[in-house]
Amino acid sequence: MDLDLKGKSVLVTGGNRGIGLAIATAFAGEGANVVVCGRDTKALAEAQAQIAAKGVKAKAVAVDLFTAEGCITAVQTAVDAFGGLDILVNNASTAISGNIETLDDEGLMERLQGKTLAYMRCCRAALPYLRKSSRGRVICVGGCAARHANETALPSALGNSALVAFVKQFSGTVAKAGITANIIHPPFTKTDRYPARRTARAKQLGVSEEAAEAGFIKQFPIGRLVEPKDIAPMVLFLASQHAS
Repeated sequence: MDLDLKGKSVLVTGGNRGIGLAIATAFAGEGANVVVCGRDTKALAEAQAQIAAKGVKAKAVAVDLFTAEGCITAVQTAVDAFGGLDILVNNASTAISGNIETLDDEGLMERLQGKTLAYMRCCRAALPYLRKSSRGRVICVGGCAARHANETALPSALGNSALVAFVKQFSGTVAKAGITANIIHPPFTKTDRYPARRTARAKQLGVSEEAAEAGFIKQFPIGRLVEPKDIAPMVLFLASQHAS
């Protein structure tokens, strides 16, 4: 299937590791030029090298997406590097968890500010350039807590459910400009954060890490954990000419 992504300008927020990096390198594999942003400068440098190794233009920029300035800088970096922006992948997130009893107000709002509001700000900054593109695309990475939240996933539930509402509203706003906006909901995914989560689960349950991992796997009918490389093809399809 020809995805027609060669030469497209792509920004992947949180693209320096995990799902974001898998998405960024997948775009590069299709010939797209990619900017990634994050806060870890070492991880950003490594991500840029991996993307550039695919034979495309690559750029990494350290920004704080908790601020409006950081969101604008991320978008402007892609525009300056590649002369425009065709595809925005909002993927950056926070890792806070808890419930109404364990979190204070700041904790409850962290995901809304660090993810939902950041995605909205990036969309606002990117919109003038997406309108100029021959095929503007926005793909937001949400999460299954938008639909079903466990006992410690209140921040994720708040942030991702609000994100669903935004993306639906935004998609109607930009459709006449030929821009599509979609949200995907990955389940628990085996990213670089997984070892720490496995250790924490083992400690919580008083079992070995092998037993803790088996408990994670039982949640998946496919009999294995989902990995970042499983997520990337869906994002590429939604950015392609076939998802108009």
